[in-house]
Amino acid sequence: MIGRKLGNRYEVIERIGGGGMAVVFRALDTLLNRHVSIKVLRAQFATDEEFVRRFRREAQAAASLSHPNVVNIYDVGMEGEDYYIVMEFVDGLTLKEVIQDRAPMPVSEAIDVTKQICSALGHAHENNIVHRDIKPHNILIGKDGRVKVTDFGIARAITSNTITQDGSVLGSVHYFSPEQARGGITDVKSDIYSLGVVLYEMVTGELPFSGETPISVALKHLQDHFMEPRQINPSLPQSVENIVLKSLAKDPTVRYQSAREMQRDLEKALLYPNVPKFIPPSFDDQSTIQVPAVGLRQHGTNAPGAVEAEEQSSNHVQETRVNREQTSGEWADKKKKSFWKPVVWLFAVFLLLGVGAVAAYAIVTNYMSVQDVEMPDVKGKTFDEAVKELDKAGLDVQNIHKEEVFDDTAPPGTVINQDQYAGKTIKANREVTLTVSKGAEKLEMPDLIGKTKDQAADLLKQLKIPAGKITFEEKEEKEKPAGTVIGQNPDPEVSISPNSDIKLTVAKAIPTVRLPDLTDTAEEDAKKKLSDLGLKVSQVVTSTHATIKAGHVIRTSYPPGTEMKKGESVELIVSKGPEAVKRTVEVVVPVPNEGEKAKVKLVRRDMRGEQTVKEETITKETKYNVECYVAKDQIASIEVYIDGQPERTITVPYDGE
Repeated sequence: MIGRKLGNRYEVIERIGGGGMAVVFRALDTLLNRHVSIKVLRAQFATDEEFVRRFRREAQAAASLSHPNVVNIYDVGMEGEDYYIVMEFVDGLTLKEVIQDRAPMPVSEAIDVTKQICSALGHAHENNIVHRDIKPHNILIGKDGRVKVTDFGIARAITSNTITQDGSVLGSVHYFSPEQARGGITDVKSDIYSLGVVLYEMVTGELPFSGETPISVALKHLQDHFMEPRQINPSLPQSVENIVLKSLAKDPTVRYQSAREMQRDLEKALLYPNVPKFIPPSFDDQSTIQVPAVGLRQHGTNAPGAVEAEEQSSNHVQETRVNREQTSGEWADKKKKSFWKPVVWLFAVFLLLGVGAVAAYAIVTNYMSVQDVEMPDVKGKTFDEAVKELDKAGLDVQNIHKEEVFDDTAPPGTVINQDQYAGKTIKANREVTLTVSKGAEKLEMPDLIGKTKDQAADLLKQLKIPAGKITFEEKEEKEKPAGTVIGQNPDPEVSISPNSDIKLTVAKAIPTVRLPDLTDTAEEDAKKKLSDLGLKVSQVVTSTHATIKAGHVIRTSYPPGTEMKKGESVELIVSKGPEAVKRTVEVVVPVPNEGEKAKVKLVRRDMRGEQTVKEETITKETKYNVECYVAKDQIASIEVYIDGQPERTITVPYDGE
């Protein structure tokens, strides 16, 4: 099996366990890239319709459950003749391994484990599923301390008929309830008994009953009394021993009637350790009981010792019948010999009936005379204070139950409700349930930075935070797209409650403007125009200019008409006036041939740049006055072209020489 790929998805890695019906492997789910456990029906049972039906029933029973303390069922399949169930992989140890390594376990740890098992069983029982094979081997403890109940292999709906299969009682005999050992109908109280055995083993390190054969162990469950836990572990609180004693009562009606009831007592066990000892009423069963083969017979085949055990049981029954027949014969002889003995026996019977009637009357009278007390108001008190108040009022603290719920307004541990209202007259032994605040439900604030406004709102909605507790604030942000969360309060990973106020800052779209042409605009006027548009002036740089007077804008850092976001900065280049002189040069242009036309072109180069200042056709010598601005330490020039040919270049110095 190792190395195979079941369902073209699950790669089997190693074997991690096995039972009477199936073998368990660890495998890799290649689709979801996670480890899973796969239970594969043993090959010798694959052709047996009964076992296949039972195997499928396991999957159906377990798959109907969804609870943090129950191993999840992911998939069911068949490949060739191999039937398999894919389950959650729990990385940890079985409770049996923990007991073998550390028993007796610390009382607080044993109670915590038992409470989690109770929670799982309570869920299963509420869904009409009885596990019927509760034992430490079927209880897994993960590395995080979470308890997981597994192996519903012989579980069955409560409405089914009996627990016997082909004359054999299924399960593990050391954890059997008396009714299982008897081959009778089981219900939720059978799981309670088995859980009591598990708790007994955790706190003592021993099993309540043991023997050389399964038959002998089963008979002890039916007839014998076990050594009480405090005799083995004297440090055990009486309250915890009481839970064990009540769970292991041979009469199912004396046991806890539900896993939830047992869980409530476990929650109070360490709060009130010194309580009166629980003494279960005596339970007289038949003097001789015929028990089917307990866990010895496989399907259609007797295991070693099974026949011998059955023969011994059968011989014992026959011997008992012979003894009864002999006794009956002797009684008949004596009856003939004595007339008065029946009369004496009859008198004794009437006497016993009279004593019984008196006792019954006393019991009923005592029950009817339970003291009436007035229910006090314990809302707002801590649970311990409330219990003391109820005890002071005369109520039985053993009948006070605690239910915890999340509450945003009351401090943790505070009573927020009581099922019996204040001032009501009730019996002193009346059960009272107090609802206690667990405080505000703690959640972890998610990281919403970079998410859209709608995405952030959806994530907070999944945490059940009301929309009214979420505030959005818009802020202009040029680096992030509009509608993106750019700030949050509280910060990511901070603990919050559904009632916490959440403030999110969302990027707002920044409007754009076009940069105006500010050439030759006074500096202050230019700044005001930019400010009115929502733009800023980053800096002002001055430069000389021949034509733009000092204090006026020569140009901006971006060309006019550029689209800019509000808040962006613009640089201004402002004139500090010309540091140059103006020279007027007279240029005389002759005509090469008198009377003929000539094309004249004058090109000026000065501090303003190159510019054609005159271009025309003349027929005679003509004079032109050309103005040049000459910067200090520079030379301007005028180039003369006639009919497209350079005629001469006139230089214009700064000092006019």
